[in-house]
Amino acid sequence: MPVVMLLIAAVGLLAPVFVRPVTRLLAGPLERLRSAGGVVVSAGALASPRRTAATAAPVLVTVGLAATLLGGAAMTDATESAMQTGPVRADYLVLPTGTAGLDRQLVQRLGAVPGVDVTTATSTSLYTLEGGGTQLIRRPAEAVNPATLSTALSVPVTAGSLKGLRDDTIAVSETWELSLGRRVKLWRADGSEATFTVVALLGDGSAADSYVTPAHALSALPSAAYVKLRPGTSAAEAATALERAAAGHNARVVTKAAWAGDAGDRRASASRLGLLVVLGIMLGYTMIALVNTLLMAASDRAGERGALRLLGATRVQLLRYVMAEALLVVAVGVVLAALATALGLLGLWSALVQLAGPVAVSVPWEPMAAVIAVCFVLAVVAAVLPASRTKGTAIPRA
Repeated sequence: MPVVMLLIAAVGLLAPVFVRPVTRLLAGPLERLRSAGGVVVSAGALASPRRTAATAAPVLVTVGLAATLLGGAAMTDATESAMQTGPVRADYLVLPTGTAGLDRQLVQRLGAVPGVDVTTATSTSLYTLEGGGTQLIRRPAEAVNPATLSTALSVPVTAGSLKGLRDDTIAVSETWELSLGRRVKLWRADGSEATFTVVALLGDGSAADSYVTPAHALSALPSAAYVKLRPGTSAAEAATALERAAAGHNARVVTKAAWAGDAGDRRASASRLGLLVVLGIMLGYTMIALVNTLLMAASDRAGERGALRLLGATRVQLLRYVMAEALLVVAVGVVLAALATALGLLGLWSALVQLAGPVAVSVPWEPMAAVIAVCFVLAVVAAVLPASRTKGTAIPRA
């Protein structure tokens, strides 16, 4: 967020440089109209690029923040989903419908389903003593059967091998900052001590931070069961058999695609809710700034509008001119915001592609359309109200 805000601020500071070419581009169709109104509107915006830039700046901030943050959150959620689902090789997952986990009888029934390989994973915790031996740091771990782990998951290993995973060994990610072959004393979830030898270092994209054998899960129940179909097994028959095995055990059977979609939707909903709260506060302030800027600009331009009345412009013509100029300035701000958004999302995409490969550039069009519409409405109202009180005297006849 700070990087995005700095980028938008940079485009805002350079707005006077970009305002003139952008205004000429947007005002081109207006100048080709038969009436003089189009010429007056474009000339008014081009006559003072600093004033136009100052009015467009709140629009730039409002639209740019909303588009970049919401779009960036959507891209980040997609990357996290890809990193979570990418290592999974299983065709089906059996997940608990509550918080208790999968009971032992269910695991036995799943293992008896013909034509499939079942691998269970139990979420647990390990604790390391750090901070000079004064602080326990919790580290998540997955208790798995090393013999079937590679069937269910693709685990990237940068050093060592998972073949050496036993009750007295552990596979850890590089974030643990442990070297291969090092012996380390850890505390398990029940508080008991255990000494492990590091036999494998996990690379980026690992589905878990560390792996241990089921002996260290203690009494915890499996949190997921990965089901891989053997060659020649019918997917429909296997799904029916899995559903039958899970019946009455507070568990559900989902395909890998459905599981990935559900996880992505939950992650997107949670992140978007938090962002909308933050954006609501920021957008409220920036829209207030937009209205204040237009009102102050209206007082400075009272003489100009009065002169238009003296030149024979009717009140309706004056209001149409003011409305068109406000819409043009907001359009300039939207174009500058699109530039800042493109730069921000392109930079984020180049970083995320290194983690999970190519990801789709996502722009939340519906919220953006609502924000832009609000900017247009506020700009028109803030510009038309002061102009409607502009008075001018008629030109005396010769």
